[in-house]
Amino acid sequence: MKKVICLIAIALMVVSVALAAPKMKITAKDLPGLKGTWEGIVSFGEFEAATSPMKLEILNDAAPLKAKGTITNIPQQVANQFSVPSGQNVFENDGGVITSQGTIFWASPQGTGFFEISKGENKIHFWYFFKGIKGDATLKKKK
Repeated sequence: MKKVICLIAIALMVVSVALAAPKMKITAKDLPGLKGTWEGIVSFGEFEAATSPMKLEILNDAAPLKAKGTITNIPQQVANQFSVPSGQNVFENDGGVITSQGTIFWASPQGTGFFEISKGENKIHFWYFFKGIKGDATLKKKK
């Protein structure tokens, strides 16, 4: 019985390592490939059932990076928590820098939050912290 449990545990570890998406570091030479429009669904942290379509536009290909994000259909309860209007919201930031961890980081000029991206295989991983709430998204490049 112990051998079967050990074999199952080893098999599960091998499968989890094989399926884990490798996190690729972003370098300056990657910036031209990141320029463009990325789309996906963003989550709103503690509002686990609440998600909205999101578009992130990376507007240039040299640091500091300029970004424009559009989140549509923000639910009223989320809007109240973030102190933003429900429906569509657009945010822009022109201070994106490459971090030592190989991500791109944008800080809010008001000091109320940040957002960051990392590169995956044909997608980017987006996460944010804003007014005490954190959330994330996986975005694919629009062709």
